[in-house]
Amino acid sequence: MRFPKKYIKKGRFKLHSGQYSNVFYDVNELLTDFYECMKIIKKIPSNYQTYVGIATGGAILASQLSIWRNWAMIKDGELKGEIIGDYCLIDDVCTTENSLKEAIKLIGKTPKKIFVVMDRRKQKTLNILSMYNETLNH
Repeated sequence: MRFPKKYIKKGRFKLHSGQYSNVFYDVNELLTDFYECMKIIKKIPSNYQTYVGIATGGAILASQLSIWRNWAMIKDGELKGEIIGDYCLIDDVCTTENSLKEAIKLIGKTPKKIFVVMDRRKQKTLNILSMYNETLNH
């Protein structure tokens, strides 16, 4: 599936990973679009007791799922909330896997599933389910 064009920005961007890119996938803006946000939420597996979102985009999605389950977030290097049982870790964009690996280390327990909205990775060591993949957008 292709990332919606209206949320792709062109220019020179410094990513959270520290890398630079000529393309920016604005997941935070995309999540303000009710239709697009609902498509993403439907893609996230629904059989976990807790959803843990990495701030900001991942936390928004985890909180949307809290209607049915427990949720927590990773913000400023801290776990906010409690993890009950098996959990699904959610992030908006994955480029290097560093944010995900840091979150897992902080939590001290491996998630049963990892979900990201946009997967930009060139090297893949984690098993990640994604809504969009950068290679499909080229």
